[in-house]
Amino acid sequence: MKPLYETESKYTFDEYKKGILAVNERFNVRSSTQAALGISIGVFLIALASGRYQVVSSGFFRAIVLFPLVWILAFAFKSRALSVIAEKSFKSDEGLQELVVKFKFFWNFMEVKHHYNNANDYNPKALEFAYSDFSKIIETETNFYLLETEEAKVATYFLVKENCSEKLIAFMQEHARILAG
Repeated sequence: MKPLYETESKYTFDEYKKGILAVNERFNVRSSTQAALGISIGVFLIALASGRYQVVSSGFFRAIVLFPLVWILAFAFKSRALSVIAEKSFKSDEGLQELVVKFKFFWNFMEVKHHYNNANDYNPKALEFAYSDFSKIIETETNFYLLETEEAKVATYFLVKENCSEKLIAFMQEHARILAG
């Protein structure tokens, strides 16, 4: 059977790190930051609406301003920590450092073959995944990240958009929408 689309991804440290940060951001940072800012603004507006201007001008106001700032700094530190963890993880796994993954996309499944730059051939045994085998497809500006389980903190596979045709990008966006429900 002839595939609809084909592409490949080389697992570099930069791509690996982007994947860890993108997956972590999708699950944690965005919703937590929005919640923190929403709570801060809500409390501030309630204080203003209740006419407690003395409270607003006191330490309460400073706390409301500092709370989101501390929150943002905490997530900046977390991003830096994740970068360090990604670097140690990537450097300790020699298989990742030379890995190239070739993808073939069919209507209802995709085929994956692993290749290492220091080997002559692709692994002769292809892995097959139905698109429904993935719990989530995360799209960023540069990549797609395919996660096998909802609990996954690292993408199972990633596709570099630069290596994908416009039709493949649209195909992946459609599958991401289907998985999102």
